[in-house]
Amino acid sequence: MLFDWQTIAVALIILAALAYVLRGVWGRLRSMRAGARAVAVSACGNCPSGESKPAAAPRANVIVQIGRTRATRK
Repeated sequence: MLFDWQTIAVALIILAALAYVLRGVWGRLRSMRAGARAVAVSACGNCPSGESKPAAAPRANVIVQIGRTRATRK
């Protein structure tokens, strides 16, 4: 079998795509396994459980609200 530069380029592209997909699958599996341990971790992940937690992030301003309001009647 003759390997020219195009065959090598295609093989590298396919290997890169496979690595990208496997990285996503690996991350998904790690997040499922870490789900049970997530309860013991503090809000920021760096603070010991005895210290106070950081303040909650401010809510984003809602520009457009989709849905019915309480004043709307059917």
